[in-house]
Parts: sequence; structure tokens; C-alpha cells
Amino acid sequence: MCGIVGYIGKRNALSNLKSKIKLLEYRGYDSSGISVYDPENNNFYIKKTIGTIDRIKDIKEIESSIGIAHTRWATHGKINKTNAHPQLSQNNEISLVHNGIIENYQDLKNDLKKNGYKFKSETDTEVISNLIEFFLKNNNLSSSLKKTIDKIEGSSSIVGTYIKEPNKIFIIKKGNSGGLVISENNKKEKIISSDPSILKDFSTNYRYLIDGEIAVLDHKKISFVKEAPGKEKREIKLENEDYQNIDEIYQYKMEEEIFFQPKAIENLQRNYKDLIINKLEDSKINFKKINRILIVGMGSSYNAGYIGSYYFENISKIQSQIINASEFIDSGKNVDSNDLVIGITQSGETAETIKAIEHAKNNNALTMSIVEKSASQASIISDLAVNIGSGPEYAVASTKTFTSTTISLYIISKYLSSKKRNENFNDKEIVRNLDLIIKKMKSILTDQSKIKEISNRLSKLDHILFLGRDIMYPIAMEGALKMKEVCYIHAEAYPAGEMKHGVNALIGKNMPSLIMAPSGKSYNKMISTINEIRARDGEVIGIIDQNSDELSLLLSDYLIIDKFNYELDIILYILNLQLISFYISLKLKNNPDRPRNLAKTVTVE
Repeated sequence: MCGIVGYIGKRNALSNLKSKIKLLEYRGYDSSGISVYDPENNNFYIKKTIGTIDRIKDIKEIESSIGIAHTRWATHGKINKTNAHPQLSQNNEISLVHNGIIENYQDLKNDLKKNGYKFKSETDTEVISNLIEFFLKNNNLSSSLKKTIDKIEGSSSIVGTYIKEPNKIFIIKKGNSGGLVISENNKKEKIISSDPSILKDFSTNYRYLIDGEIAVLDHKKISFVKEAPGKEKREIKLENEDYQNIDEIYQYKMEEEIFFQPKAIENLQRNYKDLIINKLEDSKINFKKINRILIVGMGSSYNAGYIGSYYFENISKIQSQIINASEFIDSGKNVDSNDLVIGITQSGETAETIKAIEHAKNNNALTMSIVEKSASQASIISDLAVNIGSGPEYAVASTKTFTSTTISLYIISKYLSSKKRNENFNDKEIVRNLDLIIKKMKSILTDQSKIKEISNRLSKLDHILFLGRDIMYPIAMEGALKMKEVCYIHAEAYPAGEMKHGVNALIGKNMPSLIMAPSGKSYNKMISTINEIRARDGEVIGIIDQNSDELSLLLSDYLIIDKFNYELDIILYILNLQLISFYISLKLKNNPDRPRNLAKTVTVE
């Protein structure tokens, strides 16, 4: 949930850290802070603020070449400067930043209090800084870090500095609490980061850390105090993502990423064999023997997984189920070696999804991760990982990663179908369908006048119901999620058939319904649902695929999509819903990139 940067080099650490941590604000923006070693005064110079790093204005000019920075999504303690990172130990020896949760922090805190330690913040992070300082009384730095990793419980990524060895940065990786990478360029400068995407123009490769590793960096070298086997597999070359170059200038990242979607799908169309098919072919999984596919995810990944479950059932003819990743373990779901568990996590770091994948592996199930980053916590622990090819996404609300994930699931379902039938994979059909979806998306993005008109109308409301049937139900769910995330409007999604079982009690002038009503097998049932809502004085706005009087006369307003394929038309529906939420957020003067109380990468349970 938090962003971490560390720097050792020849340049000014303060300015370098400030610019790099700014790039990680999508991971949390409750508070921010920087700590550098001040050689003139032999102490740590620390500046913290509520909100983003650019709110720190009065920074002294300090000639320092080493330091750490942090941007926080609050877990322990309120949002204030005292609880912001970096956290300093009691005797000012350790300055430390942290992502994750120390599950036994209260027990450790009580023990430290018995040894004379006092605490200024409410954070579990201050407990770590004091714990390391306590061990340093009778141990060197390496031994103290080993004792610390053995003592703390839970998942944590920890980066810190020690005043008595001020030219070093230490790193502790415990569990799977988000990524942590080290990169060194040809000038011997080193950067530690939660996300390798900030390394562009700094280096060409990086090395990621895994559970149980401890490293100490200085100006000359990177030394591992504890290193897991297989280190050569953790050296990753930075991916070339020139296709992401954008000519247009957008005020918001969410807008940029919505409009980038045709280009993201074009990249997937060009490279789906390398990103997906070749990975499936080269894996050791015998797809013919899979009896069931279980999909786990959270938020937009869950909604995309819901669509994926539909694809596997209807295209691949394989029994499939979507499960919220946070419920997967506690639900007692029985899995075995004939199950394929697919974890969908755009960042590859979602804590609940990683736990679900680990649980599946421990029960001998086959595992696959669907991610945006090729090297991530999820991809490391999975039997197979496929990349959705969308490039990094920085707005908190998912847009291009949702559509690219959905299309990736469609491609996988087609591949599995060919395997089950002992047929050759029909890549021409994939290319043709993606060509059509790209053209139709571009058409929607060219003329948004009607979308803006409906957005203006909906912006005056406090409650909205999103209704769909069949494959449109998860689209309704995703539309409602976007409305909550960036508009702060209470939105609920339901299968349209559920209305008579309780939801109708909410229908009235102040609770309009936004319905997805494609022609096809559920069309007549949706007409009945609309009539039932209207009979109770409910307003109905629709996204439809035909301009028939039977339907349009029942709607107070509507958008029409240019249908072509029932299984892929959903992309056109969600594009309209993304734009509606984006424009409502602007009308309400919300920042769509930085919704309140949320963060892009959820690395704690």
C-alpha cells in the first residue's frame, strides 16, 4: 500500500528521492516523508508532511548522497505527521520506512517498553526501528537485522539507515507484502524501490527480493546478509514499453488510461503469443487434465475474473468459479491437483490474492497469475504467469488493466478450448475480433457528447443501481465500483433477476437504475425488469445495442453501442461506464486519480 525509495550515489539525495517518491504516490498518499544523512551535523535530516511529497517546501540544502523516502497509506495510526514515515528510533540511531503489517507489533512494543523504550507514534513501523536499535546494543548491524526478521511476524518490506554506519542502507524482506527491488547503474548509483517502473532512464535491470532476504548496500557494493537460493532468476531486465508513448496531453492519469485502451489492446493483439500463448505452451501444466478452474481476485480484478469464469464455462467448457480472494482460504474451498487456480492481480502484489495462490499451491493445485508486471510477488510463486500487456497503470481506479485482463482471459479461454477439443488454436479469429473491438472503442472515444450529457444528469444523484444479466452482471459490478471509487456516489450492482427478492424496496424517484440490456438470450427478461421498475416510479437509464421502440421508449435516456460479438461487446459497455464515472468525478470536483481513502496497490490484508 505504501511506496518506498532508497538512494545511494553521487547526486543530491534529497532532490533525487523527492522526484522518485513522487512517482509512487499511486501506492498511497495519506502522508509522505524523506530522511537523509546530514554529514555536517552527523544526524538524520527528516522532513514529513500530511499528503503528497510536494507539500514539503522548506527543505534545507544538505550535501547528502544517501537517504530513504516514503509515501504512506495509513494502516496503524491516524493520518498525521507523527505517524508519517520515516520513523526514527528512540535514540535517533535508526531511520526507517516500511510497507506491510507487523502482526505481533503490540507484543514487541510491550517488551520494548519494559526495556525502557517510549513511543511517539501509533505505528508498527516505530516498533521495528526501536527493535533494531535494541538489538544493536549487543550486536553488529547484520546480526541485529537477522534477529529482527526472526522476531517480527507478518509480511513487511523494510528499508532503513543506521547513524553509526551512515553510508549504508539496509533492507529486510519478510513475507509477500509488496515488491522491493534493487537497481545499480554503470555509475555505481543504487536505487531501492517498491516498483521497478521508476527505474526508467536510471538503469536497464533490477534484482527483486523475496521472503527472508536481508541486504546491506553501500557506495561500493550490494551485500546480502541472508539470500535465498536461485538469485540468478531474480535478475530482471527492464521491459521496453515504447508503445506507451502518448502524443496527447491529459490533465488526469485516469483520463489518459481510458483513452489509451485501444493502444493497450493493439499491443496485446501484436504480442499475445509472447505474452500469453507461448507461456501456456511452455508451461508444465497439462491443460487437458484440468477439471475445474477457480479464479481469485479483488476489486476490478474480481470483476474481470467473473467474466473469465463465464468464458471458461461457455467457451472452454470447463467448470469454473470466481471467488473473492479474501474469502478463498476461510471458505474452506477444497482444491486438488486437478484444479487450476488463477490469481488476477494487476500489480502482482495484492496481499489476499497472493495468500490465495500460496494456499492453492500448498494443496497441490496448479496455479496461474495474470499480472501487468512480469516480475512480481504473484508471478514468482505461481506455476505460470501471463502478462496482460497494458503497461503500468497509475490512476487508482482500474481502466486499461481491466479491459486488457478481460481480453487476456478471453484469449486463454480460446486456447483451452482448442486444447480440450484437440484442435489447432485459431489465432486469426483472435486478431480479427481484436481489430473490431479496437475500431469500435476508438469510435466511442471520438464522440462523447451523449456520455457527457448522461454524466451531468447522474452527477446530481446520491444513489444508483447498476443492473445486468448473464455476462453483463460483472460489467454492472465494475460500473458500480467505478462510481463508488471516483465519484463517491453510493452505487450497488445486482443481477437484474434479483430485484424482486428485496432490491425493489429501494426503487423510487431517488434511486434510478442504470441497466445493461444487450439483445440476446436475456433481452426479454430485461424488458420485464425495466417494466417492473417503471411501475414503481423508478427511472431507468440504459446502455443498449439496438435502437428499438420497444426498449428505447421505456428508458429516460440511453447510450447505444455498436455490437459485434456477445462475448466481447462487454468491453464497449465498460468503456462507456468508465467515461461516465470519470466525467461525473470532474463535475463533482473530485480528483479521479487520487480517490479518498484508497490506494492503487493493496499489499496488506
